[in-house]
Amino acid sequence: MPKPLIPLLKIPCAMCDLVERIVTSADGTPICTESAGDPAKPAIVFLHGLANTGTAWDSQFADPDLLTNFNMVRYDMRGHGRSGKPVDPKAYESIRFAEDFKAVCDGYGLQRPFFAGWSLGGSIVVDIVAAYGPSCIAGVLYIGGPVLSLTKYFVLCAQPFLFELIPLFETKDPDVISRVADMFVDSCFAPGTPISYSLKLKMLGAFVAQPHSVRLNHIHRSQPYELWEQRAHTIPVLVIQGTEDRHSLYENMLRLVKELYDDVEVKMLPGVGHSPALENVKETNASIREWVSKVSAKQTA
Repeated sequence: MPKPLIPLLKIPCAMCDLVERIVTSADGTPICTESAGDPAKPAIVFLHGLANTGTAWDSQFADPDLLTNFNMVRYDMRGHGRSGKPVDPKAYESIRFAEDFKAVCDGYGLQRPFFAGWSLGGSIVVDIVAAYGPSCIAGVLYIGGPVLSLTKYFVLCAQPFLFELIPLFETKDPDVISRVADMFVDSCFAPGTPISYSLKLKMLGAFVAQPHSVRLNHIHRSQPYELWEQRAHTIPVLVIQGTEDRHSLYENMLRLVKELYDDVEVKMLPGVGHSPALENVKETNASIREWVSKVSAKQTA
């Protein structure tokens, strides 16, 4: 039986209260943010992956249960979407990504939020913990093939396919870039998964809107992973992972997560690829709701 088409989400009325705000990071880079939900409830900050935007979380920001139970904030990573796109490699040093997170938290008055990262977004935990320590995050949700650390663990957890694709990111040939963008978007889903044309166009648009030099700055930057390794082990972690992830050697990733963190829960999604938040919205959202509610209740008891 063929898999159902993954549609581009039609935003229901629950999203009418979505608030957009531009916050300014410490180096002056504008960071585009959006919020929804109940500000009185536990906060979750969502961050997307490489060459994407905060709209990757549309299906979470339209979920009535999540909106009722949480204060949800998402932002476009620097160099992505509607946020600033400085081209200087110094603008992509580790501290800058930590400062972006702090600017978002300060802008919304968030104290110790949960952090949810997809793919490259997961690596930002390294920057945050290295700069501010583990106490600034209530818990980490790795949702789909997380990059644990660009500097150390990426090579251990990446599928061979990525090592063939990433060198093509270096090209400035527009014909090759178009082909690479198409390959990259397709690889974000399980093999054979049909996605709607409108969703594919949205993801392709996010890719091509990112300047070539900016994408390379993200790929080639380093991180102070030693500080993260020393400090992060006390942070509770949930991993939501698809079994058909074409970006991640998830067995290696899960082994490393369990070595790095003391308290880890794993939710495996059979037949799902690199994008659980898009491919299996129901199970992903239920896992987010149940785990954050449980951990939050334990921390406030």
